[in-house]
Amino acid sequence: MKKLMTKLLFGVIALTSSSGAFAFDMNPIDVDCWGKDYLCNFTKSSEKLKFPVHETITLLAYDCYEKPDACNGGTANTSADTLKKSGRLRDLELGSEWNDDPDSLLRKGVTKAAQWYALFNDAKLQSECKNQPGPKCKGVNITQNPMMLYRSHFGDMEFIHSMATTDDETAKTTKEKMMVWAKFTYSIFIAEKNLDNQDISSFVEISKIINKPGWTVGALFDPIPGGEWKKSLNPFKFGHYEPNGKPRKYNKGDGISVKYIALGSLLHMVHDSYSESHTARELGCNPLARSKGKIIAFRNYTGQQGDDHSIADVYPEWLKHGELLRGNAVWASAQLINFAFKKESWENVEKFLDTEVFPLSDPQAKPQPGDRDCFEGR
Repeated sequence: MKKLMTKLLFGVIALTSSSGAFAFDMNPIDVDCWGKDYLCNFTKSSEKLKFPVHETITLLAYDCYEKPDACNGGTANTSADTLKKSGRLRDLELGSEWNDDPDSLLRKGVTKAAQWYALFNDAKLQSECKNQPGPKCKGVNITQNPMMLYRSHFGDMEFIHSMATTDDETAKTTKEKMMVWAKFTYSIFIAEKNLDNQDISSFVEISKIINKPGWTVGALFDPIPGGEWKKSLNPFKFGHYEPNGKPRKYNKGDGISVKYIALGSLLHMVHDSYSESHTARELGCNPLARSKGKIIAFRNYTGQQGDDHSIADVYPEWLKHGELLRGNAVWASAQLINFAFKKESWENVEKFLDTEVFPLSDPQAKPQPGDRDCFEGR
């Protein structure tokens, strides 16, 4: 037990010290403490360092879905104490973390937090060396078609964080990719039959982007974790990611609903689209803004300083109080939950996302890195 607790504490410290392309902060330890009471103290401790913002927005959105006339900020009266402990709301919340942990390194076991941190830093280094080679890049091998964590934070799938994948990508192109992801995840949720074992190749548009032959929907959203992680023989090193070329496997039988993970991933992307470090919006650059307008430009992480990016990703002040009527992450997420549970057609959801959640003021706009003054609301 002592050894486990030491690893856990180190993992939490490592996780909370990173400053990469997280959307709003997430706290992956804050999900029912994995059913282990002794982990709950670490949950409380880590909340002070990494705020469970994605989880909170998702829970508040669920409350707004249930009681749309009482859609307010704050955390005192959310569903967190009851519904999130099991069933669909727990899995929806897990899905809201998937974009930050697409390889299930954190969700499947606390001790893998250290692995996640090592991989994250390696992904960041590879990205920097690919874009601006320098002395620190000596001996760095750029992984081709790497694991999802590398791609979702620093590669060709940054769009699932509502960010441009290159510094010359137009807003129109970024949005098109986001809409493909939205269609994919939403379609999984409303499908009449279970799609967990469906090959991703049957979803033509997203399959071209993901480019992982042999992967199923279940393997994408609920994989067996760490399948390509190689432990180091050196006890002072974490190890490394080593691709084996094999399709990753679905962690079938763990009781997790894949379709709720998929919907939660869509919500995460929507949350991020309202974060100052991910998009520039009309009426933005204001931490108290509860209603923002059109997207002026997407951000690109490689153009930002890591510390600057994280400034805008802490617990937003507008979540603490006030009516959340429209033009914010809670409102948009509540609408999507409502659509999904009613199994509204994709065509209607597409129109909602296109015109009300992701409207562009200039489709040809190039990414803007943003700056500290905007992120701090000065």
